[in-house]
Amino acid sequence: MKRICAVLVATACLWAFGEALCAAGAPAGAGKRAGAGAGERTAAARAQAEAREKAAAEARARATAEAREKATAARGNAAENRQKNVDAREARQAKRIEHGIAKGYLTPDEIAKLDAQQKEIAALEASFGADGKLTRDEFKGLTEKLNVASHCIWAEKHDSDGAQMPTFRLGRNIFAKSELTTALANENLPREQAKALLKEFHRLVELKRKLGTDGDLSADQRAKLQAEFNDLLNKYFEVREPASRPARAK
Repeated sequence: MKRICAVLVATACLWAFGEALCAAGAPAGAGKRAGAGAGERTAAARAQAEAREKAAAEARARATAEAREKATAARGNAAENRQKNVDAREARQAKRIEHGIAKGYLTPDEIAKLDAQQKEIAALEASFGADGKLTRDEFKGLTEKLNVASHCIWAEKHDSDGAQMPTFRLGRNIFAKSELTTALANENLPREQAKALLKEFHRLVELKRKLGTDGDLSADQRAKLQAEFNDLLNKYFEVREPASRPARAK
């Protein structure tokens, strides 16, 4: 009987000891598995963050490259437009000179002067275009030269040397006074003075249009505009009948 009791006690002790070992080992294994899971989640989150940052960096790089390409294209288009502007003005001026020659408005000396101006502009344009593009500063320089040439063409065609061209924008019987044509024919005329003359001329044209088309003007308004028109007209122009042209031979 004592031996049986001893066996039962020993069995109970062994069973309790095994339970204790199991109880002690369970939390340790669970902790290791929990720690491993947290580490995996952290690594995955880090990888996702790195992937997002890489994608964002690539997007920024693409946007920068596209912006650079657009800026380059815009500069190219601007240079091309500047060149087209110069070419168009040169073509118009050539036609104006040809018109003056055909109508007898230009004398041989005036033709030589205007041709020399056009050749100078063409040479300057060629030197600017040696690198294949026309910069903003180069365009500005050519524009100033073209403006001077334009003023000279107008002045030489409207002066009293040779046949005098009427100022058709004001009327077929309106002719420029020599003070105006002499000033505009001067290649060294200060730019501000030339701008002031052109501003008053454009004002004259605008007044003529307004007086001729605006039916809503009151009598007082019309009288004031007419007085301003007359003052400017008498300052720079004179009214007379155009000289008769010789009859063409049959």
